[in-house]
Amino acid sequence: MMQTDFKRTLCLFLAAVTAALPLTLASCSEKAADPSSDTAGGGSGQSQTVSGNQASPEDAPETEAPAPEIDPGLIDELPTDVKYDGEDYVVLSHDHGAAAVAWMVQDIWTEGETGERINDAVFQRNLMMEDRFGVKVAQRLESDPQAVARTAVTTGADEFAILQTTVQNQAANAINGLTLNMARLPHLNFDKGWWDTSATKSLAVGGKVYYAIGDSQLNAKKATWGVLFNKRLVSDAGIPNLYETVKEGSWTIDLLKEYGTSIARDVNGDGTMTWGEDVWGLGLQNEVVLPLLLGTGEKIIDVHDDGTYDYNLGSDANMTAMERIWNFMNTDADYILNANKHSEIASVWVEFRKLFMADQIAFFMGHLGTPTLVAGDMESDFGILPFPKVSAEQEGYYSTFQYNNAHAVSIPKSASDADKTALLTEAYEMFAHTTILPAYYDYTLTLRAARDNESGEMLELIFANRNLDLALAYNSTTSLQSTLENAVTASSFTFASTEAKSKKVLVKAVEKVLTTIAGFED
Repeated sequence: MMQTDFKRTLCLFLAAVTAALPLTLASCSEKAADPSSDTAGGGSGQSQTVSGNQASPEDAPETEAPAPEIDPGLIDELPTDVKYDGEDYVVLSHDHGAAAVAWMVQDIWTEGETGERINDAVFQRNLMMEDRFGVKVAQRLESDPQAVARTAVTTGADEFAILQTTVQNQAANAINGLTLNMARLPHLNFDKGWWDTSATKSLAVGGKVYYAIGDSQLNAKKATWGVLFNKRLVSDAGIPNLYETVKEGSWTIDLLKEYGTSIARDVNGDGTMTWGEDVWGLGLQNEVVLPLLLGTGEKIIDVHDDGTYDYNLGSDANMTAMERIWNFMNTDADYILNANKHSEIASVWVEFRKLFMADQIAFFMGHLGTPTLVAGDMESDFGILPFPKVSAEQEGYYSTFQYNNAHAVSIPKSASDADKTALLTEAYEMFAHTTILPAYYDYTLTLRAARDNESGEMLELIFANRNLDLALAYNSTTSLQSTLENAVTASSFTFASTEAKSKKVLVKAVEKVLTTIAGFED
C-alpha cells in the first residue's frame, strides 16, 4: 500500500537498508537525544519526582529496544575477506554524445563529489567497492559498445568486466552467444532487493539469465513509461486530485480522454488545432500502444520455467484491450497532439517538451527521463502518474519500458575470471541500492523535478509493477512494436487480421530464441 508521505517512506526505506547493510549513509531524521545528556528526559538528568509509588532506577525492569526487522532480500551475504589489490572493474557502455542528453550515462563513474546527488551517490558507491574489495570502478564509453563487445569475445580479449547496454542489445548478445549465463555464477542472487527480480524472471529462458537489471542502471528507470501532467492546466480546469484518482483505482484511458478533452482549447479561434498556437489535452506518440497494452498486466509471450511458452497476443483479453486503445487514440481525438504526425518539425521531441513547459500540453505520455529535462526551465509545477488502465475492471496499474533505451548488464564470455566478475557485479548493484537508488528517488525526481511528495509515491507504484515481455526484448526479430503501431494507425480497427498476419513471424522469432538458448552449453 502506498504511503501518504513519500519523504517518510524514503527515510524508512533507508533505515531498513542501513540496518541490513554495513554502509555509511546520511540520516533522514534528526539525531536521537543522548540519554546521558541534560536534554534527554526533559531535565537536568536527575530522576524526576512523580506522584504515587515511586521506583528507583535500580528497581526498573530492564528493557531492550526491539531489533529492527531485516528484509532477507537486503542482507549482505558477500565475503568480507576478499581483496583484489587495486584492480579495475571496467564497465563498458554508451557514449551517446550531447544530442542524446536524456540517455547520457550517469551511473558508472565520476571523478569526485560535486554536491549533485546522483554524481555524489555514484562516487560513494565506487568508494564502497574500493574499500570493501580493493577494486576501482572505471568506465569505458564507446559510440558502439556492441562492436567492441563482439570483438572482445571473438578475440578472447579480457578488456572489460561487464557490458551495460540496452535490453534490445543484450537480447541480441544472448542469442549470438556473446554473454554468460549469469544464473550459474556464484554470488549473483537475483532475488535480492538490488535486482529487478520481475525483469529477470520475465526475460529468463529455461532458467538461464543472460542479462539483468539492477539499481545501478538508471536508464532502466528513465526509460520506463509514465504520464506527466501540468498542474496549472489541470487545476484551472477544476479536475479532482489525480493522485487520489490513481489510489482509488479510477485512473483509466476513458478518464484521461475526458480530462484531456475538457482542457484542449483552440486558442487562436481558427477552428483548427495547431502546433505551437493552441492548448492540447494530451501529447503522445504511436509507441504508447505497447505500454498501454502491457499496462493491462497481460503477457504477449509468457515463457515458463521449462522453456515452453504461451502465445497470447490474439487472446480475447488482448483483443478487447487493443480495440479500446484504438478508440482512445483515434475516436474523437482532436485533443491529442501526436508527435508522429509532425515529421516536418526538426528535433520534434525537443519542441514537444517546450510545448509542455509552456503550458500548451496538459498530459504528456512519455518516458521518465523527461522530468529532469523539463524541471529546470518549467515555471508551472507538474506531477507524475502511472499509465492509465485500459479498463476500469483492471485490478492494478502496470507499466513497461522502452527496450531500445533501458539498460541492463551482462558478463562477456571473454571474462578471464567469471566468478570474480560475478562477485563484484553483485557488490556493484548492492552498494547502488543504498546510494544511487535513494539519490535518484529523493533528488532527481521527487525534489527537483516533480516538486511534490505524491509523485514519489507514484514512482514507487510504477517501478514496482513493470510488466516486461520476451517479445518486447527481442523486438528486432519479433517486430512486435511495428505490429502494434500499424494496428493503431489503421483507419479502422482491424487488429484481428493484423494479429493473424503477424503471428507466424512473431512465433517463429520467439521459438528461434528459445531453441537457440536451450542449445547453449553453460
